[in-house]
Amino acid sequence: MVINPYTLNKVGFELSPWSTHGYLGKIGGLTQKKINEMAADNFAKEMNKHRAYFKEHDVFCLIFTDEGLKDTKKLFDDEMLPCLQPEKPQVQLAFDIMHEFF
Repeated sequence: MVINPYTLNKVGFELSPWSTHGYLGKIGGLTQKKINEMAADNFAKEMNKHRAYFKEHDVFCLIFTDEGLKDTKKLFDDEMLPCLQPEKPQVQLAFDIMHEFF
C-alpha cells in the first residue's frame, strides 16, 4: 500500500497469481458444471475479502494477476512508481489586504 503524504489517499497493490486464488484441486471425476460452480465460489469469496478490506480500511486496491505479473519491472514503473512520487498540492495564498479592501 502507498499512502500519499499530502492528501493521505491510499492505494493498495495486490499481486494475485492464479496459483494463489484460482487453483482448483481434486476436480477429477467432476462435471464441468460442478467445476464452474467451485470456481465461481472461489471468486465470490475473494471478492468478498476485497470488499471487506476496502470497507474496513478505506483503501482502493489494484489487483494484478498473472498477465500483469509477467513483467514486474514494468508493473512497478507504470503502476507503483507514480504513486511513490506524489505532487504536493498547491495551496492558494490568502491576501489579508484584499479582505480589508472589500
